[in-house]
Amino acid sequence: MIAKYASIAAAAALGLSALPAAAQDAAPDPDLRCATWALVAGSQEQDEGRKRGLGFMMSYFMGRYEARTGGKIETKINPQTVESLLGNVEKANETCAPLAQSFGARLGQTINGLQPPAPANEQAGEGR
Repeated sequence: MIAKYASIAAAAALGLSALPAAAQDAAPDPDLRCATWALVAGSQEQDEGRKRGLGFMMSYFMGRYEARTGGKIETKINPQTVESLLGNVEKANETCAPLAQSFGARLGQTINGLQPPAPANEQAGEGR
């Protein structure tokens, strides 16, 4: 599960490298940038599982932004702002991929922690 989310972040980084780099050096808000990064990568992704994972990443970064600022994401991310929010794609990859991998790992641990324990195999002497 954890490797799955790490591969989603890596796929996003690779997919975004095909986008034209914006000539902006001023970095936008990191949560807005990473929400845009996940949004763009998800729109380019063909694999439904990865697309779903990128949707989780986008929601994560959007939630962080809204909780921290009280702002509404729909007023910040739109077709006119995508390129400026994403900025330099390589820098966006460097910023967002590690954050997405960290979130994916924590999400995987949480999901795994919610699973019921495997039943004991009495024939193998387990569960005594």
